[in-house]
Amino acid sequence: MSTARTELQQVLCRYVTDTLIYIDTVRGFCEDVSKWGLHRETELNMMIDIKERVDNHVSKSGSDAKLQEELDAVLKDTLVGLAKLEYFLVAVEKLAVTSLHVFTENQALCLPKGITLGCVQVVITVARLICPLLLEFKRDAQVFFLPRLQNVEVLSYELDKYIRTTQKICETLGKSDFHSKMTTDTVVNLDVDLSEDDMRRMLDHINLLDEIRMDKHFRLVFLFQEESFCDFISDFSKRQERMLEFLNDLEEGAIQLDRMNKGAKISSVVGSSVGAAGGVLSIVGLALIPFTAGVSLALTMTGLGMGITSGVNSAVTTATEIGVNATQRNKAREVFQKFMEDVQSIQECLNKVTNQVDTEKVESIIKVALGVGKGLGKAFVIGRGIDALVDAAAAAKLLKNEDLIAGVAKAPLGLAKSARAGFIALNALFLGMDIFFIIKDSISLAKGNETAFSQWIRARATLWSSEMDSWQGIHDSLCEGRETSEKKKALLETPLYPEMDVEKRNEEEMAFFPDKVEENMK
Repeated sequence: MSTARTELQQVLCRYVTDTLIYIDTVRGFCEDVSKWGLHRETELNMMIDIKERVDNHVSKSGSDAKLQEELDAVLKDTLVGLAKLEYFLVAVEKLAVTSLHVFTENQALCLPKGITLGCVQVVITVARLICPLLLEFKRDAQVFFLPRLQNVEVLSYELDKYIRTTQKICETLGKSDFHSKMTTDTVVNLDVDLSEDDMRRMLDHINLLDEIRMDKHFRLVFLFQEESFCDFISDFSKRQERMLEFLNDLEEGAIQLDRMNKGAKISSVVGSSVGAAGGVLSIVGLALIPFTAGVSLALTMTGLGMGITSGVNSAVTTATEIGVNATQRNKAREVFQKFMEDVQSIQECLNKVTNQVDTEKVESIIKVALGVGKGLGKAFVIGRGIDALVDAAAAAKLLKNEDLIAGVAKAPLGLAKSARAGFIALNALFLGMDIFFIIKDSISLAKGNETAFSQWIRARATLWSSEMDSWQGIHDSLCEGRETSEKKKALLETPLYPEMDVEKRNEEEMAFFPDKVEENMK
């Protein structure tokens, strides 16, 4: 046996075997998709419950930490489930760029028992038609699904979207003629009458087909199909710099809020210390009156003055903090709305791609090829419709919430301080409160306190930065793959085996592409 014949036999066998492995991966996931979906549904419900408890202000002193722990655990399970999904998605993507011509009628391939060339062709064809939906998963889930309470609403929306899209893909693929677990014992028989030139050509061809299937850049280009990927490249390039500036502006706003909050904490610690000292002097002055013939009243008056100074300082600090927070809140709202306009434009480019999937067309092709569509595995039913969450609207609602302005609650404390004098019991009470706030604010400073508003800004900016990274990855991959994409698409449509007679080829095309054949006959 010649070297070319031996090598061709090995390469062709590997290509076919890998194809069957991808089909088996898809089949296995589709069989278990009900279980997979139920787990994600449970996680989704838990995330919604956490969100509701946050919104209802159930999270009081210490409960935030408990909710955070719950969210950590939920998303840990979610990421495990999404990792399993990734194997399935990659298998579908590789099947979409698998050559149908390798599995046309020929005398070289002998597939495992029970597997027909027609079955393999149907699965490949269906994968090609639904593959644009895979764009919805083109992000780093480990980065996007970070457990931050401020983002739980967006994360729950995206998880629900993942569930529904996965359901759609599996329901469509499930109509293909999947067999029970496939064996991959493929036999390649090259004892047929092939010339040396034919074998060399086939060897070069199958090697290129294998490279095409492993080329992630080309696979991404292929997902766009009829929609021009150039639109996405152009739109993202035009908006990228401005969007990054918006994110930087949001971060700067968060920094300003933290600085104001830190200044307010320092002022509160100082003011509380002064108030505490004044309270001590008042207590000592009142206690010594019987022994000093009234001279200790000076201590009481001094303590009263210090208390008033502390109260005025707290009131001024509170008013200043409210003003700065209001300014930053309005600025953040404007920046975020502009950012979301760009987000919407980029998302529309991707939606054009995913919306081109015509499930009715897919089903008609399957029915023509198989006679009657056979479904494998029961599709899980979501039975839920989460209201579409508009991020900008959620942001506006949050930004308008005056409860988020840290420090407002200190105003009553300042007013209370200015009223200190006269009674030892009352002074002792407020002294205890002052010491409490000194400790509380000092601990907050030591931990690098963030306001709730700046926490929200940072959480959302982190989320959208990860999305920007995903879009950047899509952009770069498309730029990398577009140079040779047309040649590779043409190679996928090039016959592998020596030319068969026209009548037989027309029969195959009639089975899988009836519309095309009818058009050619006209």
